[in-house]
Amino acid sequence: MKKRIGILFAVVMAVTMLCGISVYAVEARYIYATSATSTLTKQNSSVTCTSTAQGNSTVTKIAATQYLEKKDGDNWEVVKGCKWSSSTESAYLYASNSKSSLGSGTYRLRTVFTVYSGTSSETIEKTSSEVTI
Repeated sequence: MKKRIGILFAVVMAVTMLCGISVYAVEARYIYATSATSTLTKQNSSVTCTSTAQGNSTVTKIAATQYLEKKDGDNWEVVKGCKWSSSTESAYLYASNSKSSLGSGTYRLRTVFTVYSGTSSETIEKTSSEVTI
């Protein structure tokens, strides 16, 4: 079994090299942030929206806007009253908001972060996994 897996791996690598395909691990790279998360957790018909961002040692401010969105066909619509903004004058931001009595459907949390280093900044958008109620 190990021999078959090794042979299969060798064949895949040979084909990718012959075809000029590069294989790289995809990893988010930020200019000023070291991490950013957007998490949606549910309990019955309620959800908690949690967003975090960590900046490097040059970061002077982090701002975030959270959007709780509900799937409508192929589109995502912001749930009425579920746009929250927060900011901090430090290199770490934690934002948590909740919404109860949601109707059935599929939801996600989209967070837009702006991470500042002096007068420069970067914008990062993170979307949570989908949650069905």
